[in-house]
Amino acid sequence: MDNTRVHLVGIGGDGMVPLAELLWELGAEVTGSDLVEGRGIRELRERGISVCLGHREENVWGAETVVFSSAVPPHNPELSGARRSGAEVLPRLLALGRLLSRKRLIAVCGTHGKTTTTAWIAHLLRPWDVGFYVGAEVRGLPRARWGASPWFVAEVDESDGLFLGLFPEVAVLTNVDRDHLSSYGNFVRLKASFSAFLAKAASVVVCADDPVSLEASRGHGQKFTYGLSAGADLSARDVHIGPEGTIFSVYLSGNRLGETMIPAFGIHNVRNALAALAAGHVIGASLRELLGKLPSLPLPARRLEVVVENGYVLVDDYAHHPREIAAGIAAARARWPKRRVRVLFQPHRFSRTAFLHRELGEVLARADYAVVTEIYPAFEVPVPGVSGELVFRAMRGYGGRGAFVSQPVRAVEALLEVSSPGDVLVCFGAGDIWKHFRDIPKML
Repeated sequence: MDNTRVHLVGIGGDGMVPLAELLWELGAEVTGSDLVEGRGIRELRERGISVCLGHREENVWGAETVVFSSAVPPHNPELSGARRSGAEVLPRLLALGRLLSRKRLIAVCGTHGKTTTTAWIAHLLRPWDVGFYVGAEVRGLPRARWGASPWFVAEVDESDGLFLGLFPEVAVLTNVDRDHLSSYGNFVRLKASFSAFLAKAASVVVCADDPVSLEASRGHGQKFTYGLSAGADLSARDVHIGPEGTIFSVYLSGNRLGETMIPAFGIHNVRNALAALAAGHVIGASLRELLGKLPSLPLPARRLEVVVENGYVLVDDYAHHPREIAAGIAAARARWPKRRVRVLFQPHRFSRTAFLHRELGEVLARADYAVVTEIYPAFEVPVPGVSGELVFRAMRGYGGRGAFVSQPVRAVEALLEVSSPGDVLVCFGAGDIWKHFRDIPKML
């Protein structure tokens, strides 16, 4: 795809912006289209990449390759036009895989923690000039960079099974949880896809705290484990969450390497940091040198991001799965143990809500109060009988306190009506709820 015109449909998506940056860096003429202006699109325009708002067939005229996001429906006019014109049409992950066939790929997969782990591996291996692809904005780090090193780290998404078309040298598996079941049909098939992906890698790095991940890696000859479990090859002990981050000691094969700190809170982030250390260790980097870089780890946007801490504490998080929300609530309670935790949650996708509304309700009941909004559909069409109210009812069934307010703006107002200075207000959701949540300082 180098030195050709490549058009990206849905270019503003979290996975498409870094792909556009890589293609541009490698010399392709990159154009794109999307429905809504966003920060990612503004960043691409600053590089000189032409982006159209709206999808029209003429946008793809002259493109030799057209790449589309998973959020783009099959009947999109640009995809139809591209097929009629004879252009090559590729889904995002296969286009990325074609580029990365020239590199020694460190692929970060798993249901949770991919973005943070990938960004942290990229940061730790900066002296090696390792290339990277990260599906989110990370302060102090571009979203993607080709790099001079033969190594490249990328987060890979399992949602539609296309990650099985990649060929990693090192596969990092953070965890396996019940998600994207509308694509796989059941959890057994989802687990099998991760097993198949790990089998393609020469070496695997697996979380020892997650039984399903260990099961997926069973029988692999080159396996390195990490976690808080005593039997992990690389482990963390004596974990303490303080005002500036999380402090812990790191052990390799039972031998203490030293104490370190990460500027993030939550046990899940300790695991993410261990995964990043483990990946570096597997490809030959010095663990002691990597440990020294942990205090300067960059924080991905909307990953327990503290927006304001002045009276009220506002925390914004991308979490949209029960396990992620549970980790976020636990982290907030550990960081601010004497404060009330009040939550704003926007369910993401009708399919996920249908499968997981009971589990979502159970974890939201752990907050002191939770306001649930209507579902953010992404690219899905509404499903009769499936709404955010299902989550709210499940939460009430588990003894939780809160409200269902369908409109995001009104939901933010409802959250403020029951909150007082000193409270920790946490926004969870992968849709657009964060835009309204971040207006709270103006409202106050």
